[in-house]
Amino acid sequence: MSHAMADHHRYVPTDDTLRLTPPRPEAPPPRRPYAPGLDGLRALAVTAVVLYHVNPAWLPGGFLGVDVFFVLSGYLITDLLLAEHRRCGRIDLRDFWARRARRLLPALALVLLTATCAATVLRPHRLATAAGDLLSAATFTNNWWQIGTDASYFAHFGPPPLFQHLWTLSLEEQFYLLWPLALITLLRVLRRKGARVTLVAAATLASVTAMTLLYEPGTDASRVYFGTDTHTFPLLIGAALALLRPAAGLLPDKLLSLARPLDLAGVAGLVVLAALAFTASQSADALYPGGFLLAAFASAAAVLAAVQPFGLLGPALGAPWLRWLGKRSYGIYLWHLPALALATPDGRTPADVPLNTLAAAAAAVGLAALSYRLVEEPVRRHGFRTTAYRLRRALATGATARRNGPVWTRAVAGAAAAAVVVAGCGVATAPKDGNSAADQVTAGQRALEDGAPAAAAGKVTAIGDSVMVAAAPALKQKFPGIDIDAQVSRQLSAAAKEIDTIKQKGPLGDAVVIGLGTNGVGGAKDLQSAVDAIGSDKRIVLVTVHAPRQGWQDKVNQAVKDVAAKNSSHVAVADWDKAISGHTDLLADDGIHPGPGGGKIYADTVAEALAKLKGSR
Repeated sequence: MSHAMADHHRYVPTDDTLRLTPPRPEAPPPRRPYAPGLDGLRALAVTAVVLYHVNPAWLPGGFLGVDVFFVLSGYLITDLLLAEHRRCGRIDLRDFWARRARRLLPALALVLLTATCAATVLRPHRLATAAGDLLSAATFTNNWWQIGTDASYFAHFGPPPLFQHLWTLSLEEQFYLLWPLALITLLRVLRRKGARVTLVAAATLASVTAMTLLYEPGTDASRVYFGTDTHTFPLLIGAALALLRPAAGLLPDKLLSLARPLDLAGVAGLVVLAALAFTASQSADALYPGGFLLAAFASAAAVLAAVQPFGLLGPALGAPWLRWLGKRSYGIYLWHLPALALATPDGRTPADVPLNTLAAAAAAVGLAALSYRLVEEPVRRHGFRTTAYRLRRALATGATARRNGPVWTRAVAGAAAAAVVVAGCGVATAPKDGNSAADQVTAGQRALEDGAPAAAAGKVTAIGDSVMVAAAPALKQKFPGIDIDAQVSRQLSAAAKEIDTIKQKGPLGDAVVIGLGTNGVGGAKDLQSAVDAIGSDKRIVLVTVHAPRQGWQDKVNQAVKDVAAKNSSHVAVADWDKAISGHTDLLADDGIHPGPGGGKIYADTVAEALAKLKGSR
């Protein structure tokens, strides 16, 4: 309290120091009941996400922890706004957005600066897309940047991108910008709670419907995962819960009789979330939107039980160690993926180097704790202006102090300035066409966009995934006029459907190449369906996959060889795995996608297989 009182007085400097006048303290946030159980939920959610990024095999559905955060955010933000409206009769949008900025921006800026600086020194080639990443993160459009660049959240072939996880922050910020305006309109236009909730439920249904309609089985689901339109419904479910049961209304004398039912509902919600975390598959069709919707409702049940000031579940989730993690969960989330990315060598995934990545995850917790104490809390409590004033006062005092003065403040300021310079140089000098998998896929996509004549008699039709995309420049050079239909993270199970789609647009070429299976979903049954859909009058080449660190490589390759042997009269194998195994230096940094030299080997291997079929017919 004495420190707070001191902040309100004018600082009187000595003659040798600068005269600094503290600004007025920024308005404190509206008061609302503190629910320690919610911090426990945050701790569980961030732990699930970190474990998923360390090794998806440990917790296959750990990415659903993000949806727990979404429901929590929707509930808390709406409850905060409703509490202000009840107390003041209005909602101060400017003050709300200022509080959000104080809460989110300091830690985000620190992570972006530190991670970029560290990457500049340790792994500069990882900054090839840094300019777009940083700009989209700073403008809270990162989720749409990921969509626009065809990024895949679920592909685990190499080191994770430094800032891909910031898509969640962008989606939430877009919600924070628009939802208060919508809520003010609801409060003014609709007097009855039921009508308000019904309208929010309708918006929720619209988002769920968008995910349902835009999801394409057998293809990469990142578009519907990243999209604001398709993934806002967990936030809206949290908002609807706050409209139905605001925290201020959860009082023992009113709802004591509901303590046990709410606890049971919360436990059931946690059980459902745990079951999904251990069993959900990122490629399961039932997840879109069914699994996500189930996770959102389960999260809502857990939130309702955790926020109540009575019962058993709330206090259990409010255990001290869970509260400690939960209070720092935002920082842990921000720090963990850059730390994992920098700790993962080229050509490896975090799962390949568990000691590195577990150490990185622990470091992320430590960095988050420091950030929380030294950056986030000071700004959150005192605001940007007062915090800046205190820093300037310390620097001004240190500038004239003797040996016992706060020299560390000048060191901090110097280190920050140096970090800005290093990070700026890293972004400015980052290779624009490096050897990352993303670079090779981007180069392949540019080649595909250049356009080519549609497949016709005597030409080749090729259907593939991101490996074929990366090899597209070499394929187009080897087979002039080739029609390549390849997409990032396309799955083998989608092969027959894609062939039918192509046939509806026009005839297949005399030869058809299928290069699928890198993403591990599908087998002999799917390949045979694709061969049958093409027909026995076509020459067909099935390409093996080279993904040595993935458990499905041998299974997929054996399926390729078995189907080719069964249909040997018109099907041959292009053994890409065997051809590239002695030339892994020609692959991108993930050890899977071909670079220019690897792409030439890919195209030559396909040509050799086609030549064998031509000679046998």
